[in-house]
Amino acid sequence: MWLILLVLMAGSNVAFAAEVAAARINGQTLPLSEIDAPSRLTIIQLREALVAQAARTIDRLVDRQLQASTCAANAPSPKPVTDEAIRVLRDKRAVDFEGPFAPTETAGNPAVAQPAIRYYLEQKALEAEKTAAHRQLREDHAIKVLLPEGWELEQALPPERPVALVDGDPIPAAALEQAAALALYRLRTEIYLERQRNMETAIENRLLVEEARRRRVSTEALLAETTQDVAVSNEELNAFIEAERAAGLTVSSPERARPYLEFRKAHARRTALIDRLRAAARIEILVTEPATPSLPVIEADAPALGEPAGLRLVVYTNYRCDPCRTTHREIDRLLAVDRHVRVIFRDFIPVYDPVADEAARLSRCADRFGVFARMRSELLARDPPAFGEVWYKENALPILAGKLGIDSAAFSQCLSSTETRKAVERDSAQARDLGFEEAPSFVAQGIPLSGMQSAESLAGFLRQSASSAPNSGIDTNGGRD
Repeated sequence: MWLILLVLMAGSNVAFAAEVAAARINGQTLPLSEIDAPSRLTIIQLREALVAQAARTIDRLVDRQLQASTCAANAPSPKPVTDEAIRVLRDKRAVDFEGPFAPTETAGNPAVAQPAIRYYLEQKALEAEKTAAHRQLREDHAIKVLLPEGWELEQALPPERPVALVDGDPIPAAALEQAAALALYRLRTEIYLERQRNMETAIENRLLVEEARRRRVSTEALLAETTQDVAVSNEELNAFIEAERAAGLTVSSPERARPYLEFRKAHARRTALIDRLRAAARIEILVTEPATPSLPVIEADAPALGEPAGLRLVVYTNYRCDPCRTTHREIDRLLAVDRHVRVIFRDFIPVYDPVADEAARLSRCADRFGVFARMRSELLARDPPAFGEVWYKENALPILAGKLGIDSAAFSQCLSSTETRKAVERDSAQARDLGFEEAPSFVAQGIPLSGMQSAESLAGFLRQSASSAPNSGIDTNGGRD
């Protein structure tokens, strides 16, 4: 019997926040609840996101453990989508393809619309098969999910703490932390930044309260005393106006600047008081920034350039997006000036994109025949074709193969093979499993990076990681279970 028990660990957000110290000021505790109060709803939402991420990852880890302990089932393989099914969907949702809000690429263009519909139907069928396989995989197994609460997930969990039991065998928190490292880090960092923004105000308020108590006055009286007599003289006003005009600014009504100058003077006095109180106080900040995660450097079964023993840079990219193509050129600059770097190229196609998919298959097959560098240069030298068009028509492939110096028939067979398509899909799925959402993304000796990077920034991250973590976490098994 399939049994899933969801267990929320003991404790509550309110109790947790009240018991934890965020800082100490002159020996007095500043509780986390006070720091979180201005961002209460945001913190709650981020904690809920942490729990949701953990639940998704634990679910994936449960499946992985079941697959490892049972006879591995064949990957879901739905029936091919027929032309009739494509026609039916297009007729049913004609407005999506011909209406006023239809994407320009698909409007009246069957060459674009039909592959897009086919891909959509294939994905729907594949998702249905995965759901059925997921359900079948868990039949007759006892599965207990020990889902931590949001506040517990704000920090890395103890490595040996179980987060699930599969037929009594535990899945440790270390597996969760590794499988969701980047996603958890991003959410934890958002919480940390919220607290950083609130921390300064809370410390200032505490210092003012203490000083007011020492002087035996109210906080309001202390501030009023500090900021009294801030009248702006005519000389001060005229000096400000002259400085503004010297800077090329027009001052139509000089007298209107007087309230602003009075506010500025009062604020300066308040700031000076806070600075004096800070200098005399003993302040200990206990909220710490989350540690940058170390992701696996997965090298197996991927094209690579550079020194085999060099620092590892894994690039999750494609040949269509503009930031990707710019990054490819920066990688060439990096390899030209640093011979002690090895770049591993993995395909990352975040959304349906047949143009990027074709380029991925071209480069992957070229690597199979030992001419990856030449094929990559070819792709970067050409402008990507428009959506719905191809890089190389069928009659151009023999010419390309001849230019690369490889067998044309074998090259064409590789391009159309199911294994090549699945390899591209595996790379994209791997990028998403690591927590990346867009291309280009990178793992520089374990350090995750996203967005276009210069040769200099990539080199800097590689050196930084190499100096701080001698073990680069290289995975020569391609990250497979």
